[in-house]
Amino acid sequence: MSPVIQDFRLALRGFVSRPGYSTALVATLGLGIGASTAMFSLVDAALLRRLPFDEPDQLVAIWGVAGPERSPRGSSLVEALDWRAMNSTLTDLSVYDELSLNLRALNGVERVDAELVSASYFPLLGATAALGRTFLPEEDRVPDAAPVVVISQDLWQRRFNGDPSAIGRTLVLNDRPFTVVGVMSEGFHGLSFDTHVWVPSMSQSVYVGSGLYSTRSSRWLMALGRLRPGVDSATAQRDLDAVGARLAALHPATNTDRGVQIYALRQNYLGQTRSLLTMVFGAVLMLLLVACANVAGLQLVRTTSRSREMALRLALGAGRGRLVRLLLADGVVTGLAGGVAGAILAAWMLQAALPALPDGLLPPWVDPALDPRALAFALGVSLVAGMFSALVPALRGARADIAAALKSGARSAASGLGRIRKPGTQQLLVVTQVAAALVLLTGTALMLRSLRAQLDVPPGFTAAGVTIGRLSLPRERYTIEARVRFATSLAERLRALPGVASASVSSDIPMAGGITAGSITIPGREGGRTIRAFRHSVTPGFFANLGIRLRSGRDFADRDVADAPAVVIVSEAMAERFWPGEDAVGQRFRVGDETGPEVMIAGVADNARFRDLTTDLTAPASEPDVYFPFAQRTDADIVLAVRSSTGALVPLELLQAAVGAIDAGLPVFGVASLEEVLHRESASPRFGSFALSAVSLFAVLLCALGIYGVIAFVVGLSRAEIAIRMALGADAGSVLRLIVGNGLALVGVGVIFGIAISLAVAPQLSEQFFRVSPRDPVTLAIVTAIVLTVATVASWLPARRTLRVEPNTALRSE
Repeated sequence: MSPVIQDFRLALRGFVSRPGYSTALVATLGLGIGASTAMFSLVDAALLRRLPFDEPDQLVAIWGVAGPERSPRGSSLVEALDWRAMNSTLTDLSVYDELSLNLRALNGVERVDAELVSASYFPLLGATAALGRTFLPEEDRVPDAAPVVVISQDLWQRRFNGDPSAIGRTLVLNDRPFTVVGVMSEGFHGLSFDTHVWVPSMSQSVYVGSGLYSTRSSRWLMALGRLRPGVDSATAQRDLDAVGARLAALHPATNTDRGVQIYALRQNYLGQTRSLLTMVFGAVLMLLLVACANVAGLQLVRTTSRSREMALRLALGAGRGRLVRLLLADGVVTGLAGGVAGAILAAWMLQAALPALPDGLLPPWVDPALDPRALAFALGVSLVAGMFSALVPALRGARADIAAALKSGARSAASGLGRIRKPGTQQLLVVTQVAAALVLLTGTALMLRSLRAQLDVPPGFTAAGVTIGRLSLPRERYTIEARVRFATSLAERLRALPGVASASVSSDIPMAGGITAGSITIPGREGGRTIRAFRHSVTPGFFANLGIRLRSGRDFADRDVADAPAVVIVSEAMAERFWPGEDAVGQRFRVGDETGPEVMIAGVADNARFRDLTTDLTAPASEPDVYFPFAQRTDADIVLAVRSSTGALVPLELLQAAVGAIDAGLPVFGVASLEEVLHRESASPRFGSFALSAVSLFAVLLCALGIYGVIAFVVGLSRAEIAIRMALGADAGSVLRLIVGNGLALVGVGVIFGIAISLAVAPQLSEQFFRVSPRDPVTLAIVTAIVLTVATVASWLPARRTLRVEPNTALRSE
């Protein structure tokens, strides 16, 4: 039998012969390995796995940006075509917009997810049609000249039963006929990962106004590009910066203070979630480090207690290398056992945590699982953790003094209360645990305070009890007058539904997206320059329905029709910015530039948060909210909002019945609770707070166990010293203070290192926190107090237990 196999047999035999000790080691390592494996599964799925496109690392998302903050603003079709023609670092470029359309079916109408794309979109992604073809370049040149679509394999099977003759057949989308020219390969669902219909960019009038084909200032599109071979992102960014500068010079009226920004495709999907996942994964690895240090401390204790055994082996001819190998075998066996426990725990964590992840936190392709990659990670971590936790004890055991170990037992060799804080391997492990625990607690406390600050921001509306749903009115069939009649009739029918307290119809709703923006000009204010503002078209009763308070003036009324004087309601932030100390009601400004139509302010409403909870609406450069009467500024895409008298969600069936009574061909989609929509806005900080809280709790627990272990070990070896001190007149209190003081001195070193690390990494975490400084002294003070309290208890317990032993009894046992 080879020596290696023999070492592992001995290690396994020793592991089984000490069930209590082995269980403690496996449980500690299993916790660290399980948490890190579960988090690796999430990070791997989101950050590491290859996106299902051809050479995805060369794909970039391109956005128009505005102002010195370079805030993303999208692109118009005309602008995107300029980017395509004027750049020198991209092989090609395609516009992209995610939308949904009404698809006429035999039994009514269904809503399908779609994408508006250029002909170059499919070649950019390396996607080919399984049947037929994708778009031709000539179908991407003249507005509405080529009403063709490409469909997904799923829709082909569902709608045409997989019949190849589907090519050339017609689909009616938003009441407009389109010819099917291609069926995509199985599993391809575009950049949105849920698309079933692709529409060419020159057919955008199927869901937006036809005037936008040539309008440069209406921007809502993203662009997709591919870097040329050998071109990196920095070079492409410089190239597109130059393109943006040229466009600003050529079109100063629409492109001043405008730029172009590229993002790696994965970063475009993830945004700040990428750094959040990285931060949580780093925290989990720190927990694993704490677990390994804890296990190493336990192994070190056992090695010290086996010093006589090690000395005998050396005296009988065993080489020191053989002892190191034997102790490393112990570590590997322990690590593998911890890995098995960790894999089981990781599977349980994923099963429990994934359904609870907040909606909107992760892109649709992310599907974490305990797959072979995750198991390989668990195996690698198990081996590294096992060997790490055994390496220090192994090296120390190999350096044992044979003569000293044989003359005196481990007890006398390691005794002395001063040893608690004396620099040594075991003390270093405790310092590491304390520092890591403090860093984790600091991050958790900052995340919790940030979440609290975000949740404390008044949304400006009352979301509880409100059900929202969406409708898309076909533009060919619904003229402006028809939209007004539909919205008025629908609002009346919704209010008449059983259990409904109030209802309204609008172009958008707070926190639910779909908001449009445009320019306004206020004569005599801020140099008369045009200002970007968000526009909301609402029916009378909208503000009362959503609980948005009118601070002055009046609400919209039935008399505010198309041929009546144009009126608006503005946000409080806008009123205070442009008319400070004055009454904004009755003031006038123009929609668009100085030649645009004039409107009069009829009322001022509380600030309602339509976009997020973190933007400072009162900042000097903030973009205000302006409300228009729906009858004076209509929209084909509308949102219905119904407030239940009971607070319950209004069923889709009731909403569809109200719509169907007016137009049976319109499906209601996107039905949700407004409270859930608002809740989704805090998805990232809630996930971060929960994950870091769990990790920190375990880290502090393991840290406490590590401190307890050191104190208990040294105190246990120093019972004779304690007995002598007490026999010479020392009382229990003074001995207790000595032990706890030595323990806290050791912990203090760890606290100092932990604070230093927390301050050093603070700048990298700042984007994850809202209204909280990552170097907040109050947070550091509170966390330090928590760590010191836990350390005091962990030091006090073993000391108190030892002091209960009578001095005579302790001396006789020695």
